Amino acid sequence: INDGEVEESDKPLKPIPEEILGYYHNCVNDMFLNDGITYDVQQTFEIGYDPQTNRITIPIRNYDSRLVGVKGRLFQETIGDQEVKYIYIEPCNKSKVLFGLDKSFDAIKKHGACFVGESEKFVMQLFSYGDANCVSTGGKTISRSQIEMLSRLCVDIILCFDKDVEQLELECIADKFIGSVNVYAIVDNKNILKDHESPSDNEEK
Repeated sequence: INDGEVEESDKPLKPIPEEILGYYHNCVNDMFLNDGITYDVQQTFEIGYDPQTNRITIPIRNYDSRLVGVKGRLFQETIGDQEVKYIYIEPCNKSKVLFGLDKSFDAIKKHGACFVGESEKFVMQLFSYGDANCVSTGGKTISRSQIEMLSRLCVDIILCFDKDVEQLELECIADKFIGSVNVYAIVDNKNILKDHESPSDNEEK
């Protein structure tokens, strides 16, 4: 759906056992470090490695820190046409999750603003840069549940989506919020970013 809203599943967001994380190696990696995510932040977000799927593991937690899924990023720099970069090793209803909210809530309330990006990497990069008031939606579309969670924060919402998201798409997303919520967006009208680049990929940019 191109208007910024995803078809929301009725599937409930169920916690899964913490013991599942014991299946994976608890370790940091240089691939994320080279993407601007420090070792300390990788440890904060419990980054690991799954040798069976050769994927970096990213635990997905809901707003009260309960484990609800595990996402895997293929552990190689070059991704072939037949390979999928991200999969859910432990599936969850991502339309009902704001990644990072359990760790960023206090900073969001302190600053009165929340940066909203597409990916889990966005949140970890901003944490590494010292900007902890952020969450991600798991994609450029935002579900009604995610809009409700963002609205209830009672802070300014700043959309920080990738270069390929057009301004019209951002406006359509903003229209989903009630009028009392201030919604802003980073729009790259000076071509600072490369195609498909996220505003968080390069700290200087």
